[in-house]
Amino acid sequence: MSTSTEHLIDTAKKAANAATDFLVGKYHEIHTEGKHLNVEVKTSQMDLVTEIDRQSQAIIVDVIQQQFPDHRFLAEEEGADTLGDPNCPYQWIIDPLDGTTNFIHGKRNFGSIIAVRNGDDLTAGAMHLPLLDQWFWGGKDAGSYYNGDTVKLRDTGGLAKAVLNCNLIHRAKDIDGTLHVTLPPCRSIENYGCAAEELGEILMGHTDGVFFDGIPQWDIAAGFLLVEEAGGRMAFTLESDSPRSHTAKSAAATDSVFDELWEWVQHQM
Repeated sequence: MSTSTEHLIDTAKKAANAATDFLVGKYHEIHTEGKHLNVEVKTSQMDLVTEIDRQSQAIIVDVIQQQFPDHRFLAEEEGADTLGDPNCPYQWIIDPLDGTTNFIHGKRNFGSIIAVRNGDDLTAGAMHLPLLDQWFWGGKDAGSYYNGDTVKLRDTGGLAKAVLNCNLIHRAKDIDGTLHVTLPPCRSIENYGCAAEELGEILMGHTDGVFFDGIPQWDIAAGFLLVEEAGGRMAFTLESDSPRSHTAKSAAATDSVFDELWEWVQHQM
C-alpha cells in the first residue's frame, strides 16, 4: 500500500527530532557535566562509534516502526537491517549521529539524517543539526525546506566561481607518510566533518555543491534528495551490489555547477 509523501516527511521529522533531543541531552552530560563517553574504533581512526550512536538509532527506528511496522531499514549501526517485511518497497536510510567525531570533541556541528525510498526512488528526507538550529526537510515533488522556508539555491555560473564541500580527510591518499588529495578547479573547498552540514550549506544558499569519495548512503540520501527538489542535481555510483554498499563517487550541486563538477569527479577524482 502506498503512503503519502507528506506522511513520510512528517515521520522523518518526528524521528529526527526525537533523536536530536536525545543527542543534545547526552552532549551536555558529556561536555558540561563531565560524564565519560566510551569511544570505539570501527574501520579506522577516522571511523568512530559510541553507545550514543546506537541509542540514537534505536530511538529513530522505534518512532518509524510505530507508524510503519512493515517498513525496512538501512542504518549505519547494526541491528536494523533485518527489521520489517523483506517484500516491502519502503526502506528508511538512517544516520543516527552524523558528525560523531565532532560530537566526541565537543563541537556543535552534529545531528541526525533520515531518508526513505520507495523501491529505487528517494521519496522523503529530513536532516536536523540541533545546536546550529538548522532543520532541513522535503520530499519528491513536495519541495525542499530550510527552517520552514522554501530552499533557494545559489547561481554562481560555473565551477571556477563555486564554493564546494567534500570529505577531504577521507579522500586523502597516503604517499610516503604525507596525505595527498586532488581538488577541482573551484574558488574554495570547505570540510566540516558532517555531511548534513555540508549539504545544508548548499540548501541555505551559502555554497554551490558537494562531492564525496566512498561516503555511505545514509550520509547523503536525504541531502541529495533535498538538493534535487530545490532545482539542483545529483548523481552517485555504488562500490558494489551489496545492500550496504557505500557510494564510490557522488556529487550534488546547483544546476549551473553540476555538469562540470560531475565530469571532474568521474574522471579526475
